[in-house]
Amino acid sequence: MRVQPVFSFTVMILALALVGLATSTQAGAGRHSRSSAHRSMASVPTGTTVQVSLGSDLSTDDVHANDTWLGTTTQAIYLNNSVTLPAGSTVTGQVTTALQGTHSTPPQLGLAIRSVSANGRSYAMNADTPTITGGSRRAKKLGAIAGGAAVGALLGHAVAKDSHGTLIGGIAGGAAGYGLTRNALRTLQLKQGTTLTFTTRQEMAFRR
Repeated sequence: MRVQPVFSFTVMILALALVGLATSTQAGAGRHSRSSAHRSMASVPTGTTVQVSLGSDLSTDDVHANDTWLGTTTQAIYLNNSVTLPAGSTVTGQVTTALQGTHSTPPQLGLAIRSVSANGRSYAMNADTPTITGGSRRAKKLGAIAGGAAVGALLGHAVAKDSHGTLIGGIAGGAAGYGLTRNALRTLQLKQGTTLTFTTRQEMAFRR
C-alpha cells in the first residue's frame, strides 16, 4: 500500500527534472541563435575606401546627371581579419556631374556609389569620389581621354584622302578645339576598366 505514494513522488521528481532540462535547452538555443546572428553581421565604418573598376566607358558626351553606371570592387574590404565585402562585388552607381567643356571651363565628371551586391544580397551604399576635371593631373593619371586636337586629327585623316590629311586634320582639330574651349578640351571619357577610389560617407551593415 505504501508503494504507490513513493512511485507517484518519483514520477513527479522526474517530470520536474525534464521540464527544467527542456527550459535550459531552449534558453541555450536562444542564446546561441542570438550569438550566431550577431556574429553574422559586420559593418563598414564611415571613411572606408572602396576600389571600383568601371564596367563600361563613361563620357560627358553620352551620360547625364542621375544616370546609372555599373562596376565591380577590385579589392576585398576586411574587418577584424575577416572579409566584409569581397572583391568582385557588383557596384551600382550614379552620375552626379556630367559637364561638357566650354570657352572658360574644362569638362567634369562626378560619380557616386549607391548600392553594392555581396553574398547574394544587395545593400545601400553612400560613397563618392572627387569630381574628375578634364586636363587635371588626376584625370591624366586615370588615363581619362579628353576631346581636342587628337580627335580633330582622326577626323582630318578620315576626310582627306592624301598624305596631308592627318596634318591638316590635326591643325583644324586643334583650332576647332580651341574655339570650343581655351583648354582645347570639350569632352571627358573614362575607359572601361578604369579603377576609381570611393570613400563611404556613412556606416554600413553587412550580413556575412
